[in-house]
Amino acid sequence: MVEHTSPESEDGSPGALGSTGSTGPSGLFVVEELARRTGVSVRSLRSYQSRKLLPPPELHGRTGYYGAEHVERVRLVQQLRAAGLKLDGIARMLDTDTTADGQLLAFTEQARGIFPPPEVELTTLADLVDRFRLAGTDAGPVLETALRLGLVREAPDGSDGEPRVEVVAPALLAAGEEAMRLLALDAAGALDLLERLRRHADGVAKLYVGLFVDRVWQPFVDAGKPAVAWPDVEQALDDLRQLATRALQATFDLAMADRADRVLGGFDGRR
Repeated sequence: MVEHTSPESEDGSPGALGSTGSTGPSGLFVVEELARRTGVSVRSLRSYQSRKLLPPPELHGRTGYYGAEHVERVRLVQQLRAAGLKLDGIARMLDTDTTADGQLLAFTEQARGIFPPPEVELTTLADLVDRFRLAGTDAGPVLETALRLGLVREAPDGSDGEPRVEVVAPALLAAGEEAMRLLALDAAGALDLLERLRRHADGVAKLYVGLFVDRVWQPFVDAGKPAVAWPDVEQALDDLRQLATRALQATFDLAMADRADRVLGGFDGRR
């Protein structure tokens, strides 16, 4: 298949379009026009196609042409990426049928509402340093770790020029602060604890989301995404959140009791 394309820049951005050859029959257009309308490079569009994120173009002779449904699909992929989904995960959600893309986007927005991110807190860098009792050369590495873990992120300086940061996960950062007090940890030790907890939580999230995709979403896709089934899929996602929360709490309580009995039980001579 041949696609009419202009030369691409080294970074894969679309080349300049001329007025000749950019549109085809019935208002269809070539890949560079799709790149221009969506702001996505030709190279990225081809990557989308190789991952089956983008339906194949309509062939006229040996030339592939795109239409409005391709523009909407690219925008959907962009919005799903902005929501934090990886391309491989998006590929599992999509198929070549674009008729349900609007419902899928609405479903994704609903999912973001079910699992909302915590409200960000704005604070000064000096306050953060004081909270975690950082001094001297310790401050730099600890703050870099907090940035890497996504607990905080840089923010514009205040009107008085004082450096500020956004606390992305206030409750989690507060838990680290409390661990310092209860367990006599320093800031680096508290962040190490939070990092290990995050890894375990990621594993649990991967387990449940994987089950949702395999047991709910994929059968729904295989059935052709029937409109009548959308409410059931949406309800299943909300039920999943509640199930995962209850099961994780109950499992943690059981594991904590068992671990405490095995480790601490020997202190009274029973072990």
